[in-house]
Amino acid sequence: MFRGILAITLIPALLLVAWLSLRDAPPRADFVLAAPASEEPRTIDPQRASWQLETQLCGALFEGLTRLDPQTLEARPAAAQRWDVSDDRKTWTFHLHADSPRRWSDGRPVTAGDFRYAWLRALDPALEAQYFSLLFVIIGAERYFRSRGDDSPENDQPADAVGIEAEDDWTLRVRLAAPCSYFLDLTSFATLAPVRADLIERFGGADRYSRRSRRHLWTRPENILCNGPYLLKRWDFKRGLWLQRNPYFTPPAAVDSIQVAVFPDPNAALLAYQTGGVDLLRGLDTALARALKAQEARGERRDFAIGPRLATYFFRVNCTRPPLDDARVRRALSLAIDKPALCRHVLGLGEIPADTYVPAPAAALMRRRAADGTWVSYQPPTGLGAGLSMDDRVASAKAFLTEAGVDPAAREIELAFAPHPDQQRIAEAVQAMWEKSLGLRVVLRSVESKVLSQRIRALDYDVVRSDWYGDYLDPNTFLDMFTTGDGQNRTGWSSPEYDSAIAAAAEEADDAQRYALLSRAEAILCAELPVIPLYFKTGNYLLNREFEGLTDNARDVLPLHELRRRTSDARTGAGGE
Repeated sequence: MFRGILAITLIPALLLVAWLSLRDAPPRADFVLAAPASEEPRTIDPQRASWQLETQLCGALFEGLTRLDPQTLEARPAAAQRWDVSDDRKTWTFHLHADSPRRWSDGRPVTAGDFRYAWLRALDPALEAQYFSLLFVIIGAERYFRSRGDDSPENDQPADAVGIEAEDDWTLRVRLAAPCSYFLDLTSFATLAPVRADLIERFGGADRYSRRSRRHLWTRPENILCNGPYLLKRWDFKRGLWLQRNPYFTPPAAVDSIQVAVFPDPNAALLAYQTGGVDLLRGLDTALARALKAQEARGERRDFAIGPRLATYFFRVNCTRPPLDDARVRRALSLAIDKPALCRHVLGLGEIPADTYVPAPAAALMRRRAADGTWVSYQPPTGLGAGLSMDDRVASAKAFLTEAGVDPAAREIELAFAPHPDQQRIAEAVQAMWEKSLGLRVVLRSVESKVLSQRIRALDYDVVRSDWYGDYLDPNTFLDMFTTGDGQNRTGWSSPEYDSAIAAAAEEADDAQRYALLSRAEAILCAELPVIPLYFKTGNYLLNREFEGLTDNARDVLPLHELRRRTSDARTGAGGE
């Protein structure tokens, strides 16, 4: 009786909560993109963004000097109308739109000074930008970064010594330390997007009462200034973000409003897509994606797509914790994983087993034209255990453990991952392989994404699931992050030989020689294995057939500014057309 009365009493309260929630929610946007709770953006500050969705949203809110063509993946003019390159390819001069300036959302023109300020801001260690090292190709940039974290007068490096010069409002001159084949690609990346100095500095420092940092306040909807195709209109924690077309952007976006809706449950996101509440659903759970792939193959639907990505799924290993500090133990862990079985039975969406780190399917795309007009392509090294049968791999793994003097059962190894079905299935499969083949004691730990990210930065883990999407079409984007002290290393691993090869590649003007140095560096990485590659990734998504313009591509570029409604077509679901 009491429980029945309680339930009846609760109904009006629940209805009231639901009504208040709906009343407070803005109208449905013209286009809704679903995001899992594990990928909810932490920031839309372009210099601080590092998660994939964060950088993609920054691309909608901020326009860099260039944009990547989603089909060719080549840099195209954006805030820069054109550019010149010196004969030695060390000086780049970008010419902004002077006759018809690009504008911020308050109407003020975007200037070369906005870019210079943003780039120097990324080089301030206090900001904790994750991609600061991208700018180290610029002369004086690395020394400036180091000096900002060192109060010694002898190490001071003034900003004027960095090769970033705003000659006037419409001309940005950049001097590189050495020729860099992929520099133009970098100018499309979020870290190099412009920001307004007057806005940032208005919210600098700490709150006078709480002493908490105020640096995030400039990105709130009521404060932020954007120069991209969209403006941030609303941001509700755990619910999502709402973007509105920027009236100052040229040419204007075709879709007036976009919502990034956060879904804690992937099944709820799928239901929302099926009922018309969501228009784009990406990164579907493997089991569901396999079913959709089968439907597509039978011609039952046309709204599902799948394709290769410039991305690698791997395990980071904490190289500061025994016995994982011994490369022989890390080799044993890698060899004992049946990667083909993982791709075939656990995943099954076209993933390719990996014993190297740079995505092998993309190696053919990583090519440069030599001075004689021929093309030079990257040649990855041969990975540990490549070509061996699984029995031979396991035998070699056991030999490495014996050589290292490690008792497999002496210590538990924690394998951490974010709460996602695919990550859990992969972890469970690898746990079984390690326990069966090597006798290891493996404990699985599901950790909320933001907490896991903090633990990784603090080196508070044994082995942790990770992946990496290339930031530009060059092997360096996968390799330079593992140099000593890089903000993305996060393994505690350091190799002077590796650092030397990466540094030599950065100074090498001849792309054939540069690729050879990078291949040598990757060979060291694949022998030392601070990261254990598992497979090269694919991507998948469901897209409402009423929309077009989002071209599938290996870089997973999300060109929201090119999104538009089809002139005639309708959503195609499981029933086909």
